[in-house]
Amino acid sequence: MSLLLEAIILFLLALWTAVLTYFTFKAFRLLDHKSSDKSGLRHWSLVRFNPFSDTGGEQSFVIALLNDSGDGLIITSLHGRGVARLYTKKVARGQADQELSSEEKTALAQALSS
Repeated sequence: MSLLLEAIILFLLALWTAVLTYFTFKAFRLLDHKSSDKSGLRHWSLVRFNPFSDTGGEQSFVIALLNDSGDGLIITSLHGRGVARLYTKKVARGQADQELSSEEKTALAQALSS
């Protein structure tokens, strides 16, 4: 390998390391800032399940994302054979605006207790 090519590769590696370091420190500062923000979605829960008998594994899931006041949302993803659907439900003060499935109730209860 030529000396010029080795120098270019070393420069690109050093540049990449600098970029990663910059964004790592930026992320730490954001996390410190958000930790004092009470409106951030700090409580969450993930429940995986299998809603259909013709699919294997627990590829469907429910994610509950809540702030300190119990406000947030529930995201439900149903994966079937050849189809995937996403649904969202709003949560205010720990209560959903629509009827919840058993998996959604479980995710909401876990997020509220986290």
